[in-house]
Amino acid sequence: MRLTTANFLVFCLIAWACSQKNEKGIQDIKDLKTKQYAVAGQELYVQHCANCHQKEGTGLAQLIPPLKDVGYSANDAPRIARSIRYGVKGEILVNGMKYNQPMPANPQLKPLDIAKITTYVISIWGEQPALVTADEVNEYLK
Repeated sequence: MRLTTANFLVFCLIAWACSQKNEKGIQDIKDLKTKQYAVAGQELYVQHCANCHQKEGTGLAQLIPPLKDVGYSANDAPRIARSIRYGVKGEILVNGMKYNQPMPANPQLKPLDIAKITTYVISIWGEQPALVTADEVNEYLK
């Protein structure tokens, strides 16, 4: 069999696709309400967070910490919600790396918006999908 450029490119594409991690996506969320919040949260995340944390949640080198592969769980919802609303100042440690770039506050976001972003972050980059409600966010922000 003669290896043409087209065959080689197809082979490379298949090899690359097979090497990729099986990433979680919104389509994998089973609970309808959690999925609805995650869809809306993704849009809000892209609008308010992705400029720094990147669309894929990978962060920016040593400046901005990643959100992906951090291992978030529902227990992290209060901290995530407060970080979104009030921002973060000072040094933090993420996956063994120190970051000391301030994260701006987002006082314009309503508790429902924060709930949707938090649901998205936990459900896509966390251990398992989790719904965070506006009522919970109101409690976290007190």
